[in-house]
Amino acid sequence: MHTLWSTLITLGTSAAGAIVLILAGSGAIAYLATHPPRRRLKRSPDGFGAPFENVTFSSIDGVKLSGWFVPARVEPNGEYPARGVVILCHGMLHNRVEGLAWAGPIWQRGFALLLFDFRALGRSGGDLCTAGYLETQDLKGAVEYLATRPDMKDVPIGVFGFSMGGATAILAAAEEERIRAVATHGAFATLERAIVQRYRHHFGPLAPFAAQAGLLLGRCLRWFPVPATSVAPINAVSRIAPRPLLLLHGGRDRVVHPADAQDLHDAAGYPKTLHVLPRSGHKKIYRPLRQEARERVADFFCDTLARPRNHSKESPEANA
Repeated sequence: MHTLWSTLITLGTSAAGAIVLILAGSGAIAYLATHPPRRRLKRSPDGFGAPFENVTFSSIDGVKLSGWFVPARVEPNGEYPARGVVILCHGMLHNRVEGLAWAGPIWQRGFALLLFDFRALGRSGGDLCTAGYLETQDLKGAVEYLATRPDMKDVPIGVFGFSMGGATAILAAAEEERIRAVATHGAFATLERAIVQRYRHHFGPLAPFAAQAGLLLGRCLRWFPVPATSVAPINAVSRIAPRPLLLLHGGRDRVVHPADAQDLHDAAGYPKTLHVLPRSGHKKIYRPLRQEARERVADFFCDTLARPRNHSKESPEANA
């Protein structure tokens, strides 16, 4: 009997310890997701030869945001207006630097660019990351900022977003008609599914329990203003049509499952394109496909957003 009680006590202690560890781990992940550490800006658009301005503007709900505005490339034979302007939106735990690898090919095709830090990240204000919920107000603020610039008057606006930035792009475009084209990479269909997928990295088969514990802690401690079910791009994506949508996703993405991309594509209206990148994860694209993927995004905006570039001065051909 003594041995039986000892065994039961040991098992109970082990189970209680496991529960405590799961709760502590869940809370730590939830805290870091909503209170991310800020990363320094280690690069800038001059890395691909582009001039840029340091700019600040406000989100729709008043948070001060920081970013770079990159004017359209000037051709050697004269001044040209921008063919369009593309806003690049980074993912969770990152900052505007994440968009630089994609920005070069877009800029080379004659587009202006706006790269900015979401709230609580980079050099922007705010202290709470909400994985796309309040970040939608940031992106709408970016659109409003462009509308105030004389050099961007009547210039068509497109958005490219990565991961959280892609989800935010879908949510904002569903409400903001001035966004004329949307491209994403690694966007999630629902935040709840993305959270469970992320917890699976740390807790394996216990991920659903750990994720619910993290969500409950986040709500009770007011780290997250709404239930995770409120952040669901899959419920908004159909409202982008008839504006064009491009979805890119890594075929081996273990952070946001490729099924999310298929579900977003199935729910979207036309025109829409889904391109799954083989042997690619959430952050890293398979090296032989990286440049092709970046060119694909640039081509998308050329095909769907760009207006003809006219000389600021009449060309000889125009006078012929």
